[in-house]
Amino acid sequence: MKKNNPNAYESAIEGYKLFFLLRQTAEAIHKLRENELRKFDITPQQALALVCIYSLGNTATPAELSRWLYREPNSITILLNRMQKLGLIKKRADSKRKNVIRLSLTNKGYEAYKQSIEFQTFYTIINILPERKRKQLYSLLTTIREEVFNCLHLEINSPPNSMDNAIFEPDGKINIRSNQEL
Repeated sequence: MKKNNPNAYESAIEGYKLFFLLRQTAEAIHKLRENELRKFDITPQQALALVCIYSLGNTATPAELSRWLYREPNSITILLNRMQKLGLIKKRADSKRKNVIRLSLTNKGYEAYKQSIEFQTFYTIINILPERKRKQLYSLLTTIREEVFNCLHLEINSPPNSMDNAIFEPDGKINIRSNQEL
């Protein structure tokens, strides 16, 4: 890009500032999440996996988890092996399809799941925005995500159905019903 085209140059600078702001904000939120989950001895990645496994219910597989979390299958395998060693999940062969592994939460995993969905710090921070602006932010980020996924030729997976039926309590707690409860 040449500096002799001021509009293109200014647009590129503005774009980079937005990119930097998004990355900085995402990294800061991730740090908050790490700090909040540390007391439960789980990582943000494990917390996300627990929510997805719980929400997907009987359909939870490593492949499905990989699609929901946009992670390579080998990194999902590593994550799941660690979670199994920690006693958070169980893996079992599918009774109908022998090459498919089904995932489920153990009692310890379910307790960790319940603790992990209480993302108090983020709710406190995001609630500085009025509801109208939170909805606007959600819409804008969704639009950007869709364009990024189009550029990468990725399929957009919405959160598991039960996330659509999540009940966000005023104290920041979330009650999510599993597929079995829907």
